[in-house]
Amino acid sequence: MAASVSELLLTILEKLNNKEMERFNWELCNSNLKDFPNISKAHLENVTRHATVDRMVETYCDEGAVNVTIMILSNMNRNKLAMSLKRDLPEEESTQKKRREEGKSVSGRPEDDLRSDLTRLEEKLEKCINARESYNSMTQHTKDQEVDTTRRIREEFVKLHQFLREEEDARLAALREEEKEKGMLIEKGMDSIDEQISSLTNAIKAVKEDLNKGSENFLVNYKQRRAQLDLPDPQLVSGALIDIAKHLGNLQFQVWEQMQAIVKHSPIILDPNTAPSTMTLSDDLTSVRHTAVEKQHFPDNPERFTRWAKVIGSTGFMKGSEHSWEVEVGDQPEWNLGVAAESVDRKGEDLLASPEYGIWAILKRGRKYTNGAGKTLTLKRIPQRIRVQLNYDRGEVAFYDPKDNTHIYTHKHRFTETVYPYISVWKMKDAINRDIHICPSEVSVTVKSNQ
Repeated sequence: MAASVSELLLTILEKLNNKEMERFNWELCNSNLKDFPNISKAHLENVTRHATVDRMVETYCDEGAVNVTIMILSNMNRNKLAMSLKRDLPEEESTQKKRREEGKSVSGRPEDDLRSDLTRLEEKLEKCINARESYNSMTQHTKDQEVDTTRRIREEFVKLHQFLREEEDARLAALREEEKEKGMLIEKGMDSIDEQISSLTNAIKAVKEDLNKGSENFLVNYKQRRAQLDLPDPQLVSGALIDIAKHLGNLQFQVWEQMQAIVKHSPIILDPNTAPSTMTLSDDLTSVRHTAVEKQHFPDNPERFTRWAKVIGSTGFMKGSEHSWEVEVGDQPEWNLGVAAESVDRKGEDLLASPEYGIWAILKRGRKYTNGAGKTLTLKRIPQRIRVQLNYDRGEVAFYDPKDNTHIYTHKHRFTETVYPYISVWKMKDAINRDIHICPSEVSVTVKSNQ
């Protein structure tokens, strides 16, 4: 009976190509197989189809191996193959199922069931040990993240503090300069008044002397003194005080306006917890490069892509009609840009940038552009930037060359879950610029009148 089931399973697996067989083994190791445990990856690396069948029968027994195979074939959309397996099952299989439901040994030998249970327990233990190691790795990684993030925060505030100090110094210097100018203006006015005071004092003294002397020239001198009475009264110069309102009015707002020169806003922030060890993100999390080799060790957290150089944004979208961002790709020879579903398989060996796998993107390979689903895209020139426009409500992801707003391609899909901005970049090759960069948004400060 066991040999019959094994031969049948082997016949089914031989109908899968090599890539499908890799997917089948991956499902055995990673997928949710309901009541059946996953098989350790170490037992399925570089094995033949015959070895896979033997491992399944050893782990699940005959009936379980059949059920797991049908389950995985359904996951792979090989339903016809699954149906043929059900159709070709020997009649004794139903007897085994009945005996299993009655709690009896399928093989008739209790020691075989014990061996199967032991194998399952050992595999569960191995998974627990691996999970514990992952948690240990995460613990150390969070400590490293705290140190590195602290450094980056301080560096950003150093820039802000430096800007504010320079702005403060400039404004205090302007205040001192105005105080100096106003002082000179007042001094000039005072000099003019002093001259008038001296002239009038002398005139008063002379008039008094003439009156006391009774001089014959009194009338002649009187006419001269009289002319000084016609001089205008002294006037204080206007604008001699410091313009306090100019220096203090809306001071914080004015400084905020000036900060536009150093403050940038990125419409997309990349999530470093999703990037594999072969990708490096900039300190401000707006650009990414492929390092070609593992530069650092990252924990295998659930969010991280581990087999492919892919990274997604830190914020996803699940509604809205106007989400847009531009990406500077330069002459980078190979990349993917678009959006990815939250449920995208981040650990899978066979993860293509196509709608079938939950990724809506355009791909560049050398001078060839495709839509990820096999369609070649014709572009009149090689764009240096790509604009991605997501209309979640209408189910559209559109791509444009922002230089002249040329439309490149539009994916259409009815989204039912959160989607995230997605970037994949390959080895640098002959590219001059090594980074793919999220372009900053245009920032402006506006004041709304209350009228």
